[in-house]
Amino acid sequence: MIMVDLSKYMMDDLKQKIEVRKALKAFELIRQFGEQEGDEYRLYGVSASSDFDGYNLLLKDARVKLHIFFHNKFECDFDSKSALDAFIGKLDA
Repeated sequence: MIMVDLSKYMMDDLKQKIEVRKALKAFELIRQFGEQEGDEYRLYGVSASSDFDGYNLLLKDARVKLHIFFHNKFECDFDSKSALDAFIGKLDA
């Protein structure tokens, strides 16, 4: 996966696109209704997992990884804007 260098503009744009509350709700729905595969749960092409204490969450698909940390801080790795848009669409669904 190629790490995208986010400029300040891109980071502000990313913060507007990713709503942490929606991502947290998607995480819970994936854990509730998804199929468990080891420590991960999968639903509609999105995987959800967490560390042992649940403070750090990971939502991912084949092209995007969204890490959600304590206090709703997040980091997102993706290989293209279209991949990010598709991932956000999956979370919204």
